[in-house]
Amino acid sequence: MKPALPRLGLGMAALGRPGYINLNRESILGNDRPVELMQKQADLVMDKLFALSSSGEEDAWLDCARSYGLSEKFVGEYLRSRKIPADQVYVSSKWGYSK
Repeated sequence: MKPALPRLGLGMAALGRPGYINLNRESILGNDRPVELMQKQADLVMDKLFALSSSGEEDAWLDCARSYGLSEKFVGEYLRSRKIPADQVYVSSKWGYSK
């Protein structure tokens, strides 16, 4: 029986909004971070997550939020481009703003 949620997950905060990275950001990503480059970097990390999750019996878990910049866009593009079925991934997101 599969667990309710996977034990292996990836938080997309720094990948969707590299301003969260505060150590050596420029040396890794440069000063100019076009969306296409950010998507490619996120894809590389998500590839690693799916490689790890496919070696076990658990699905991958991707955690997004509106406040994580483009994380939801990057996850959606990744899942569509890799044709990953919905039953092989958990995606969580959240909304936390109030007036």
